[in-house]
Amino acid sequence: MNKQVLSPFDCDMCAMIEVITKQEIEVTASDTSIRLSWAQNGSEGNDKAEGQRIEALKQAIRGRLGDRFIKFFYDDGRQSVYMKYDPEEYPEEMRTRLSDPDATAGTRYCRTLLEVDAIQFRRDNVDAVLRFTGGGTVTTPRTPDGKAIFSFPNCNGIFVDVPESWYIIRELNGRFTARSEKDFKREFEPKGTPAENYTEQPARPVVAQIANLFNELFGTNIASRCRKMEEEFNEYKTAVKHAMPEFDDPGRMNAVIDELADLNAVVFHSAVILGISQRDLLEMAYDKVKGRQTDPNYKRTHPHECCGNCDSITSEDANGNGYCYTTESPVNCENPGCKQWQKRHSQFMNDKK
Repeated sequence: MNKQVLSPFDCDMCAMIEVITKQEIEVTASDTSIRLSWAQNGSEGNDKAEGQRIEALKQAIRGRLGDRFIKFFYDDGRQSVYMKYDPEEYPEEMRTRLSDPDATAGTRYCRTLLEVDAIQFRRDNVDAVLRFTGGGTVTTPRTPDGKAIFSFPNCNGIFVDVPESWYIIRELNGRFTARSEKDFKREFEPKGTPAENYTEQPARPVVAQIANLFNELFGTNIASRCRKMEEEFNEYKTAVKHAMPEFDDPGRMNAVIDELADLNAVVFHSAVILGISQRDLLEMAYDKVKGRQTDPNYKRTHPHECCGNCDSITSEDANGNGYCYTTESPVNCENPGCKQWQKRHSQFMNDKK
């Protein structure tokens, strides 16, 4: 039986016919129609019951095919139905026999490392819970086996209700969430003392430890961190300027790397305060780079008509200072563009007079 010309809807109808008649369906296709045929004792059956079954089957086939139905035909002990092709475009489907799953066909993955501070709310550690969250309200029922509820405001001023035995989680950005004991233990386990490494060097701090240290030393004021970022960027530009133009002096290049590390530390801490990882920042930047390969304005939130992107700027140094031959005046690459602004067509511009 060749059913490759049939749609999934027609295959279901064939299965229905085979179940009712207990006969195998034969499929024949032409350019304009499809013929389904099966063995049958007479066009009307040998008795009343069989005749009623045959008539009911024909009505069911007519109902399913609708306008696609052409005709019934009986000849030489076989009942046939002619129908038009199904005009609907169905997705390609592949079915296989079920077997035991084989995990080796996939790739082994592990969860992304995430360290959090957490505490379980119990009646015997209320003081510790209050210290951990900064205070709240504990409601203890008087009914037997009743569960106490601890309510406290999160960083947004919204109250979080924590049933007894649940865990309170404090994430890196200071956000509090609550999770049941079962869900918490499925994702987290107590962090033990770091094992000694084979190099006999002090254990490297994890991301959470670095974030906590930066929070303690520098605070969590994002405006302050932005000012610090500008300061570190200026120091980085100074180091780059000293390493120019060859960038081959080891001492000066070490100074560039050192300033880059300081700048990266402020970027990392700012991301922690904003509740986002450096990996997420990198993926956001990658998305914009890919998008701007086809759309130069993809996700741009500010105009780029500045002197640095103008065709008229020349003799630009490491600090962004250059000369505009159109206005015949000194400019900086970050200055907003004037009325004579023209899109820069090349990254490397020859001096123009």
